[in-house]
Amino acid sequence: MPKYILGMDIGGTKCAINLARVGSSIEMLDRVSFDTKADMGFENVRDRLFNQAHRLLERNEIGLRMEIPEKPLHAIGVSCGGPLDCRQGLILSPPHLPGWDNIPFAQMLTREFSVPAFVQNDANACALVEWKLGAGRGTRNMVFLTMGTGFGAGIIAENRLIEGARGFAGEVGHVRLEKDGPLLFGKTGTAEGFCSGAGIAEIAKAYARQKDLEGSPPVWVREGKDAEGLTAKTIASYAEGGDPDALEVYRQAGDKLGQALAILVDLLNPERIVIGSVFARAQRLLREAMEHTLRKEALSASFEDCRVVPAETGERIGDYASILAACYAMGMNISGTPNTACPAALTHYARLFERYPVLQPNKEGLLSAFMMLRGAYTNGKKLLVCGNGGSAADAEHIVGELMKGFLLPRHHGRQDLHPRLQQALPAIALTGHMALSTAFANDVDAALIFAQQVYGLGQAGDTLLCISTSGNAANCVEAAKAAHALGLNVIALTGRTGGLLATHCDVLLNMDADYTPDVQELHLPVYHTLCAMLEAEFF
Repeated sequence: MPKYILGMDIGGTKCAINLARVGSSIEMLDRVSFDTKADMGFENVRDRLFNQAHRLLERNEIGLRMEIPEKPLHAIGVSCGGPLDCRQGLILSPPHLPGWDNIPFAQMLTREFSVPAFVQNDANACALVEWKLGAGRGTRNMVFLTMGTGFGAGIIAENRLIEGARGFAGEVGHVRLEKDGPLLFGKTGTAEGFCSGAGIAEIAKAYARQKDLEGSPPVWVREGKDAEGLTAKTIASYAEGGDPDALEVYRQAGDKLGQALAILVDLLNPERIVIGSVFARAQRLLREAMEHTLRKEALSASFEDCRVVPAETGERIGDYASILAACYAMGMNISGTPNTACPAALTHYARLFERYPVLQPNKEGLLSAFMMLRGAYTNGKKLLVCGNGGSAADAEHIVGELMKGFLLPRHHGRQDLHPRLQQALPAIALTGHMALSTAFANDVDAALIFAQQVYGLGQAGDTLLCISTSGNAANCVEAAKAAHALGLNVIALTGRTGGLLATHCDVLLNMDADYTPDVQELHLPVYHTLCAMLEAEFF
């Protein structure tokens, strides 16, 4: 049964309150935001948070547990910059919230709203968002880096958030990279001093002073840019225009970022490092120097294990963070939200329904199939495909589009392999094993030829795609039953009714047609689009 969760994202500049309905995914229902005005003191901000929260609940007819039992508020989550004591629900004196000293905020919320409340460091809460809903989907070991005003980390290790004794784990920004360097957070030469947005601005200021001494000040100095108002975004705009001085500033920042990442890679051996804010906007300016230093500094095997990617959840990451702070604390398993594909994948998705309006009823199903396969591939799993006759040919066709470049180049970047080999999305057509299929059909049961292969090749978390125009092909139905018994997910591609497969699949894509050739003609653009979306997402 879905639960109603209230989330508060508390920042030094803005506060946002979100109401969500949470089941296996998060459905955002309503939102309100306002200027924090932190200089007016804790009590003023607290009162406005509480008042706005009550109005939000009333507007959506969500009551406290005893007031509206059919739509009760279940819990409250808070995402806030540290330092915090997450275990005690205390806000300890964040620099952006003057006067918030040792505030028992979770206790105050519980007293006011009569539900459990949970306070979480914003970097940790954002790590949960990217892990569950964003670029870290499907990983067991992931690091999220804020790379905004500061440079904080949220660490996922072995499928759980690492918080430390008081919730201070992940303060990678405080790690010293050099003896000298920008002074931030009371310490010189730190990762935050070089790699945050503020740190990049400090690098630019130091660089400009040196160039000025050499008699060749950067263009932004010559154009009268105020050093105190200099930002990473300003320097990025010059770098995007090809200015060599601005490019050098970002090269230096990328080098320091690579040093910081090498420490994390060697210590934690993550599958993925997800970086938000500045990196998400300017990765092309940072990546070359970052990867060069990371490759040089990190253990080679650990380096090969890890991908560094930009955050995906964008401007609403804080909203989702506040909700997930409560969900995670209460052990609720969130698998995702609709429509979180990358823009290029969504372009293929939209084009399909523009060209084939008859497929409109499958919009939700196709996106669900994509999300299922994206999660499987992200987690190192594979796709098995089966079908008979023309559908067997379709199964082979799909494997051909996934196992090599389809619409995009797929360079593998490995030195130990032939340079013309291409990265693949692992897929196996169960229709191609003639000796096995004929032997099993002759010796055992023809209806079980695909089920036997699912049993031999399938692993929990893999996906089986069954293609049948009627939805009643016995060997496909038996394969779907076996897949579910073994923990695989099942997608069915069928005709109008879905047949027996409709009751043995997780996602049904049923074409609005009954005549077999018509059904098969509609299958083709559907699976082409699915392959194109997956390729766009991963390559």
